[in-house]
Amino acid sequence: MKYYSFSKGGFNFEDRFAPARESSRLAFLPEIAIVPLSTETGARSYPVVSVGQHIEEGMLIARGQGSGSANIHSPIPGKLLKMIKWEPAAPFISDAFVIRLEGSFKKLGKPETLHEWTELNRFEIETLINSNGVIEMDGLGRPLCDIFSRYDAARESITLLVRCIFDDPWFAADYTLCKERTEAVVEGCLITAKAAGADRIVFAVSSNEKELCNLLLKAVKQNEAAAQFNISAFFTGSRYPQHSNFEVASVFSRYEKSENLPAGKTIILGPATMAAVYDAVVMRIPPLERYVAVGGSAVKHPAVIKARIGSRLRDLFMECGGFRCKPESAAASAPPLTATGSPLLGRAVSLDEPLLKTSRGVFALAPKKREAAMKTFSAVFPIVKKIFTLMSENVCINCGECRNVCPAKLDPEDIYKRIKNGRHDDTMLPLITRCLGCGCCEASCPSKLPLCAAIVRSTFKGAACAG
Repeated sequence: MKYYSFSKGGFNFEDRFAPARESSRLAFLPEIAIVPLSTETGARSYPVVSVGQHIEEGMLIARGQGSGSANIHSPIPGKLLKMIKWEPAAPFISDAFVIRLEGSFKKLGKPETLHEWTELNRFEIETLINSNGVIEMDGLGRPLCDIFSRYDAARESITLLVRCIFDDPWFAADYTLCKERTEAVVEGCLITAKAAGADRIVFAVSSNEKELCNLLLKAVKQNEAAAQFNISAFFTGSRYPQHSNFEVASVFSRYEKSENLPAGKTIILGPATMAAVYDAVVMRIPPLERYVAVGGSAVKHPAVIKARIGSRLRDLFMECGGFRCKPESAAASAPPLTATGSPLLGRAVSLDEPLLKTSRGVFALAPKKREAAMKTFSAVFPIVKKIFTLMSENVCINCGECRNVCPAKLDPEDIYKRIKNGRHDDTMLPLITRCLGCGCCEASCPSKLPLCAAIVRSTFKGAACAG
């Protein structure tokens, strides 16, 4: 069967320390939950409860006000112990509530009450999504209703493009979610399409995930509400970074032309967001938990875990048996480093970092063995000693690997050197703005140069100057 992929660059990303993705397990409830009072975009929500108050599971604790902010709910019942400054999670400082588990549960262990949604209009559905604080859970963390508002005046047809692309093994949580909650994901797509005014739903699925595609389409056929939409699926490549919005939009455009589909506006979202929409509209509950992939070379038993939002990362690692060795640290006296996201684009955090709505992966790495490897091989192969020396000094060895894997057809080596040497002229901006920020160049660089990070930072600087 034909599939659509980008033409150049990328690579097949494998990681044996990522968790198996066939099933998940439910994490223990956290004794302490840390809930930031802002979305991942940095927009603040305003508290509606006070320190010392007893709160219920799913209770509104902060109300969103203005673009970018969203309603925030308590993931557990308990006592609001204090408010802290929350710094490690993002390049902005936010307040966060610390909640201690106690009291009874309104949702856990109770029979599910399902609400009919097909008779609701767009405004009523959007109100439920907004009041339950649903954000883009597999992206930048933007409130979903903010995304919908951009298409309110659109005259063209709107397509909801559901991204089920697993080119990164650290997307294991999204894959498991699709397998375990297929019907909820599909119905969430129907609800989202109606709320956004979309008339078409298309599933973009990795070419090596045909079984999953069949499961999704089977669930579509079994849902009576699906008849009001034009629903189809197509296969994409499975090389990283096929999942990026730029590449997904690009291959979808080619798919539209080959199938003679009318062009229009496209909303790209992932399965975690679709499941959250289902919970908000059908079950009338806010996002209280999410599937998260927990693993890395320092973790004993990597696994996909269904955990409460606000759980500390140390609790998630304990769910996986703890560490088999102390994770790598930035310095000998520094605390162990963990990260969220993917090893390609992970963000270093502390063990007390809370699980966020957008946290699809959490990992901890064992200390590097570079020095031991250099001692072993340098005596036999002198060239190895030279390469290791250059790598340890973070010096470009002119291997060209970054050029080979760049899907945007850039020369990251040349751009990085020009940035480092201060040669940031007008000819640079057209180049750096083409960067996808996928991290392919950094992943392939044997010297581990911060190629992608430098280019992305330069992109913002260049845009600011141009503006």
